[in-house]
Amino acid sequence: MARMKRKDLLKGPDEFVTTTSSALVWIKEHPAQFAAGALIILCILAGGYGISYWKTSREHTAMNEYVKAMEDSQLTLKVAQDFSDTRAGKLAKLRLARMAFDKGDGRTALSNANEFMDSWSRKDALHWQAALIIAGTYINQKEPAKAVPLLDECIDSASTDLRDQALFLKASALITLGKPAEARQILSAVSGNYQELAKVVTASLGPLPGAKAAIKP
Repeated sequence: MARMKRKDLLKGPDEFVTTTSSALVWIKEHPAQFAAGALIILCILAGGYGISYWKTSREHTAMNEYVKAMEDSQLTLKVAQDFSDTRAGKLAKLRLARMAFDKGDGRTALSNANEFMDSWSRKDALHWQAALIIAGTYINQKEPAKAVPLLDECIDSASTDLRDQALFLKASALITLGKPAEARQILSAVSGNYQELAKVVTASLGPLPGAKAAIKP
């Protein structure tokens, strides 16, 4: 097959002009079909813009309601129910989990914290806050073994402050499980605001096994 040269290409018809001319001819011959097609395209574009605007407006309204709810559990619950598909609605679930935990309502705390984690797509600080609520609830319910795996994830991935909270909670779980030596080791890694508290707990565990008082007769 002979290789086509540039001058041969230049001699050929302009494909864009040919296609455009054919399209114009079709439009002239089928004006009704063209108008209908154009209307459908416009409706699709308008619909997409309308949905985007509605979602943005809904997110804004939901966040305003979330902020206004403050520490009111009933208003926060209303935000969670009315705006469950929004960021604010999901955050309302986390707030409800924390409120329930503070009141000692473990069942509600677990339910809301788990729902938040299922709906929240990122493993950020908010995700780990929910994880700590779940772990703390398990410990309070005398089920520390369920808390340890979740706390290990938090220790490996969370920021420093949340990591320290997870370390402290894990030490509490280990103490409840009858593992004071492991708890002592975990407490030694605690830093920041929880360090002094960790020292107090460590002291309450008593001397290390096998340690002897250095007192001369």
